[in-house]
Amino acid sequence: MRGGELLKLVGEHRESGETTFARIGPGARLRAAWRAIVAPLARLSQRMHLPPDLSERFHLDQASDFCNVFIAISLIGLCSLLLLILDFMNEPHASLRNALSVSTSLCYLALIWRSYRWLGRRDVTAGDAKALLAAMVRLLGLLGILWGVLIAVLMSYGTVDQRALIYGIVIGCVATPVLVSPISCAIAFWLPVSTGALFGLFTVTHIDWFAVCDLFAFVGLTGFCIVYLNRRMNERAIGVIRLEENSAVIKLLLRDFEESASDWLWETNAALELQPVSQRLAQVAQRPAEEITGPFPQALLGEIMAYEHRPGSAIDRLVRVLEERAPFRDFIVPVIIAGEERYWSLTGKPILDKLGRFAGYHGVGSDITGQRRQQEQIAFLARHDSLTKLPNRVLFSEVLHEACLNCDTAGLALLCLDLDHFKLVNDTLGHATGDALLLAVAERLRGCIRHHDMAARLGGDEFAIILMTDDIEEAATIALRIIDRISRPFQFDGQLVQVGISIGVSVAPQDSRNPSGLMKNADLALYRAKSEGKGVWRRYDPQMDERLQERRSLQSGLRQALLREEFRLEFQPIVDLASLRVVGAEALLRWRHPERGELPPAAFITLAEESGIISQIGEWVLSRACREAARWPAEIGIAVNLSPLQFREPALVGLIDRTLSSSGIAPARLEIEITETTVLETSNQTVEALWQLHGRGVRIALDDFGTGYSSLSYLRRFPFDKIKIDRSFIRDLGFEKDDSSIILAIIGLAERMNMVVTAEGVETEEQANLLLSFGCGQAQGYLFYNPMSADEFAELVNGEAADVATGVTINY
Repeated sequence: MRGGELLKLVGEHRESGETTFARIGPGARLRAAWRAIVAPLARLSQRMHLPPDLSERFHLDQASDFCNVFIAISLIGLCSLLLLILDFMNEPHASLRNALSVSTSLCYLALIWRSYRWLGRRDVTAGDAKALLAAMVRLLGLLGILWGVLIAVLMSYGTVDQRALIYGIVIGCVATPVLVSPISCAIAFWLPVSTGALFGLFTVTHIDWFAVCDLFAFVGLTGFCIVYLNRRMNERAIGVIRLEENSAVIKLLLRDFEESASDWLWETNAALELQPVSQRLAQVAQRPAEEITGPFPQALLGEIMAYEHRPGSAIDRLVRVLEERAPFRDFIVPVIIAGEERYWSLTGKPILDKLGRFAGYHGVGSDITGQRRQQEQIAFLARHDSLTKLPNRVLFSEVLHEACLNCDTAGLALLCLDLDHFKLVNDTLGHATGDALLLAVAERLRGCIRHHDMAARLGGDEFAIILMTDDIEEAATIALRIIDRISRPFQFDGQLVQVGISIGVSVAPQDSRNPSGLMKNADLALYRAKSEGKGVWRRYDPQMDERLQERRSLQSGLRQALLREEFRLEFQPIVDLASLRVVGAEALLRWRHPERGELPPAAFITLAEESGIISQIGEWVLSRACREAARWPAEIGIAVNLSPLQFREPALVGLIDRTLSSSGIAPARLEIEITETTVLETSNQTVEALWQLHGRGVRIALDDFGTGYSSLSYLRRFPFDKIKIDRSFIRDLGFEKDDSSIILAIIGLAERMNMVVTAEGVETEEQANLLLSFGCGQAQGYLFYNPMSADEFAELVNGEAADVATGVTINY
């Protein structure tokens, strides 16, 4: 079929469709046909999954890549078009050929112009990129149609030699879209070109079926490559964008990290030689960067390696870890900088090369001197009295416990001291003078003892001294010296203040071998000194008739109290500070003594422990408290104090299991409060019992935190769910700045260890407001409710009475 015949067929086709398209304008017909071709291509392009966060960058890069590639393709296309024009210059149908050639050239020029214009712009958006690619799809579709028609027309009347050129151009045109992205642009050009080339093969006089099959195969191959390579190119483009963004983020983080106040990066080679250090490390080390060279860690730590590298030290452990080529984290080592000892935290990870061989260490260092000193300050505040800076009950109890363990060989004398008439000074001269007096008394106490003895303030005007001697004459000499010096007048603001002091002495191992026994005996002696006129000292005497008779009487009555049902429980409500709603209650044991009236636990619990009936009393309290709690709503908990002796009984866990089962309350509603004496005299059996109860859901609370015999280390060893701040810290809250600091430290410590904090003895709205602002969650005290009977508390929490504390104003 020649060109004339093809034109005739085209004319016949137009005539046959004249009636159909007569009512439609040429522009509308072109747009309808164009939408039929482009719409599938647009849908094909939209099928590619593109992460939303990369969409803008991806489309901008795709548009720029397309413009760069298609400028080159357009130039080659124009050259190919010029070759066709020259080769077919003397052939017939010049008008159609020229029209197609001119139209094709204009399409190429339009593509080049749009591409150069795009590449020259700077303020472009993803929307501009999408608009550009949409326009390019239309231009490429038109270009493909023009090339397809031109190839079909030229192939229909070209000679054998001319067809060779046409075949080469066909191969180039069909293969070119493989390099084009997005896929919509590639298909827009590839589809009409391939169609025109195949159609052209069928217009020749003698159809070469081998050429047809080969072209079909090539068209199919290029179509597959367009789809496959476009997908792969898009995936790689997305990967490159992500890699660049991640690299930028990493560089930014590293730069910010290096610019931080005290952190730096370090690196070694396979020989553990420190690589060139950063300016941040040189700045922190206060040494020139070129001087920080040599093996790690010697080059980094410097002179301190000589006397700190001893067995078991942090540096020794670091060296051994490096020898094992193992990772390490947060190794705290000392370092001398400008004559000052500081502390660095080092973390390192071994790096392996491609062959799995050790290539050195990468790590980070941090100057934690400030944190270390802050921790030391917190530890000091936790173990020392904030006013006098003497050891508090925590440190005193630890030292006393240790001394009691060695009392058989070293001996020990314990002095309990109490100021005489101190309350009068506070009431008449004010708390400021009282604090000044306590501070002066502490200084005089330090001057009365030797360097290896220890004086402590236990609270208020109560002091204690541990003397490392079992010689009662030596203890008596020191006691008399203390009485003499404390009784001398003090002068504050030109005013003389005079107080006395009473002292009780107990000696280990003669009087007792354990801290609680020694303290108890010294307290008995102190009570005797107070009762005999004050300003004197007394040693513990087992034959203190009056006190012993009283104790024996109480002990005898305790054995009958359970049988006579003389015990009863009161319940101290515990409220949530934020809402002032009752969240639980603490069970308080009371003894209705037939002769002495109602006695608090302090008057008989110690006797019950000594007489061996504390277990029966504790079992009764636990059972009665749980039965009462069964009458309350499910969200209200019950707290029960247990004696340290009860934790020594193997059957304690079973007892609690049976009590919970018989009462029917959930384990999470029961809270066991243990005193600091319990954790001091702990054993493996006590620890195991606490963990078993915790595993069952029973909550464990540390009562009177900071006043007894505990240590911060116990908070990690025991499964505590709650810390109860003793009322001695709450009493002067708002007046004593140091009390606020201690409470803040306790609350902060509890928050970091996921523990609830309950403040005891809250009596004023000011105390409640301060505790709430400090982050304290719960409180109990007379401000909210007085202890009440079981029936009264049941009415309170069951809605028969108000379950919100009334008359209390909390400022949120």
